[in-house]
Amino acid sequence: MASKVFDLKHQIVLGTYVREKWGEIPRERTFKLKSLKAWGFDLLTGLKNGKFSYFVSETALGRKVGDKYTEEGVSYEIEELVKTLPKGVELKASVFMEETRPVIEAWIRDEKGTEFPLLKVHAGELLITYFKKKKLNKLVESILSSGLTTEFVKHRGTEGKPVLFHDLPPSAREALRTASKVHKELTGVGRFTLVYFGKNKDGKNRYWMNWILPTLYLFDLDIAEKVNSVFEALDN
Repeated sequence: MASKVFDLKHQIVLGTYVREKWGEIPRERTFKLKSLKAWGFDLLTGLKNGKFSYFVSETALGRKVGDKYTEEGVSYEIEELVKTLPKGVELKASVFMEETRPVIEAWIRDEKGTEFPLLKVHAGELLITYFKKKKLNKLVESILSSGLTTEFVKHRGTEGKPVLFHDLPPSAREALRTASKVHKELTGVGRFTLVYFGKNKDGKNRYWMNWILPTLYLFDLDIAEKVNSVFEALDN
């Protein structure tokens, strides 16, 4: 193709580097108990309207074994604060749309296949709350929208002529590698884009970054911390 001269807008398009992998987003997945804690909930067992059940309470409420209370017409009596899931018991969650808003639903599935509903809340609200709680500050700053996927956008510094791929600094190259690894090994799907404009007079990176990831997987604390670390590395 003959050499062409493009204006700055189109130079940015051509200088944006993409790591992308798409496929079907699983409807549900299994989580570690520490993720539930990160969301701000304790897992409890006891009596729910007089019958054995798993249920949750907000950690901030500080409820203890032996406490009895009523919420929304349902009575609870706490018998155990669960520290470790018993063998064969799984913590499951799903994200789906209700009209225009994303909802996360979580439940316990025991060794017999019996399911105990735990929570059903706005997924975006819970994401932001738990990002703040775990001090995932880069995710708090850059989250743009949340549905079945969640989009993060970060613009740092003024735009300019994009840097060619072979001239990218180690931090930008590492961001691209890590994003590709996240898609391949952790989330299965996602789209990461980066355009790098060089450093400002103070030696700080100037860039635009956009990352779309399945919302369900961001509720996994390990994955959220990995994503946050990519933003941190670019800002150092």
